[in-house]
Amino acid sequence: MENKRKIPYGVINWAKIVRECLFVDNTAYIRSLENVATPVFLRPKRFGKSVVCSMLAHYYDVNLKDRFDELFGRTDIGRNPTPLRNSFLVLPFDFSTVQVGTLAQIERNFCEHVRGRVERFAAQYASLADWSKALEQDGPAAMIDKVRDILNNAHLPPLYVIIDEYDNFTNELVVSGRDAEYNAVCGHDAKADAARESFFKSFFKSFKAGLADGTVGRTYFTGVLPITLDDLSSGFNVGTVVSFDRDLLGLVGFTKSQVKRYLDDVFAEYGLDPAIKPAVLADLKAFYDGYHFLPDAEPLYNSTICNWYLRGLVKERTLPTDVIDANVRTDVGWFRRLAGSPANALAKVRQYIERGEGETAFRSSLSSKFGRAKFFTEDFFPYALYYLGLLTFEDAMTLNIPNLTIRNMFVDYYDELSEFTNVDEARRCFGHAAKDLAMKDGTWKALFDAYWQHYVKARIPAQAFDKMNENFFRTTFTSRCLDALAAYYSFETEYNSPEGRCDFLAVPKAGSPKPAMLVEFKYFTNEAAEKGKVLGRDAPDKETVDQALAYRTALARRPDWDHPILTAVVEVCGNAGYNWFDLP
Repeated sequence: MENKRKIPYGVINWAKIVRECLFVDNTAYIRSLENVATPVFLRPKRFGKSVVCSMLAHYYDVNLKDRFDELFGRTDIGRNPTPLRNSFLVLPFDFSTVQVGTLAQIERNFCEHVRGRVERFAAQYASLADWSKALEQDGPAAMIDKVRDILNNAHLPPLYVIIDEYDNFTNELVVSGRDAEYNAVCGHDAKADAARESFFKSFFKSFKAGLADGTVGRTYFTGVLPITLDDLSSGFNVGTVVSFDRDLLGLVGFTKSQVKRYLDDVFAEYGLDPAIKPAVLADLKAFYDGYHFLPDAEPLYNSTICNWYLRGLVKERTLPTDVIDANVRTDVGWFRRLAGSPANALAKVRQYIERGEGETAFRSSLSSKFGRAKFFTEDFFPYALYYLGLLTFEDAMTLNIPNLTIRNMFVDYYDELSEFTNVDEARRCFGHAAKDLAMKDGTWKALFDAYWQHYVKARIPAQAFDKMNENFFRTTFTSRCLDALAAYYSFETEYNSPEGRCDFLAVPKAGSPKPAMLVEFKYFTNEAAEKGKVLGRDAPDKETVDQALAYRTALARRPDWDHPILTAVVEVCGNAGYNWFDLP
């Protein structure tokens, strides 16, 4: 297996990816990027932005002209390159490495990072000029200014400046509520010495000056949020956010067709059993797809997390037991700060989990500039979650949760913000029932009963049931199942079939003799259940039964389907109880 091409999870360097890895070719987007001299591309964390930075660095580096065929010969851009290829001195930065401490420590850490990158730059282009004077300068802006002076005097090609995670450490200040330090970094500190400009702002000003005099030819910045760019104001007001440009939406992430081709390559490279390919595709779609960055745009898969899953696939040679990468989790501190208070945060997460309601949103509001102050206003809350990758466009005017990974994250928020007690006891009791189901003769009904008794009945306040619907039960039950049974089943909520969307589907993983489980949930408030005498009745309504059976028939007709299917209807009657009906 040593000679096989690797899955590029955690591999950022473009040369290593091309030399050692399987990869999806997104180099065609370089042509569209060249339409803007100062693009700023924003996407949620762990979405593959750093790979693009490395790709651009290798494509434009004048020193790599002789290696162009090696680095890009097998790619789209290599077959039809642009005139700007290999025509810049590339100066890259990665602000995710800048540690946050006191304001003085932040400035020192930032200066050390810039100095380290300038030292690397000087070594890389040592044959073109003597850069020692740049390294003798005291501050970041002074170093950049001197690099520009040397470059200009030596009549060298201009700089291509790449800043990965431009807002990483400033976002840490934002989420932790350190507004004074944030303002000081961005140059808004009223108490600061007017004669001494912010180190961060002056750093960006040097690049702005370089764009004006030609010593900087192009820039490319990545990040998560636009607020730092806006709060820098005159420091770098020439950056152009291109995140919503239709011809650049797929710069990071995978389309459905790319995933299928990529999976073909992975299966061929590693000789995997083609019988499991449909299940792999179903996992990738359920957990990592669904990001609509514009209302009518093709949904994208999170490419980084797809690679994380595929790395597990080739290692285990069957469906991975872990399907949710904990590293993608956005800290609940962000959610609390954005909502304004723990109470508001809980109200919001209840909206998503208990009722399945999205947020009204307008495409035009994403394009407007906004700083930190606007970012924390109530009206901007859904857009903030959009930038963080927690919500995505469901339709032209609604933002909602994109996939099971994010849905599971919101269930964790729900538990944490609700301050539930006896969490470990609830998980232990559910775990026993899950073990019986997976390894003995336990039933799904027994598993749901453990969920009901130890999660729903014991922990959810009675008043919450008046506003719930089926979404709460399919979401939280699925989340509990994922925690305990991901090694044995793949799960989907609202599985799309020709007959509509079924609420819950559990499919046994390859080699398991267990049947699949399809569940349709029906919810009644306490009042409706009592009025209709629902609790304890002998059978569900015919319409729900017909719908569940139609879903089962559609599943069984799939050409790749080879599992028997258990089917049930669950009628939840407020907080009074539930009916479980196994269908023949």
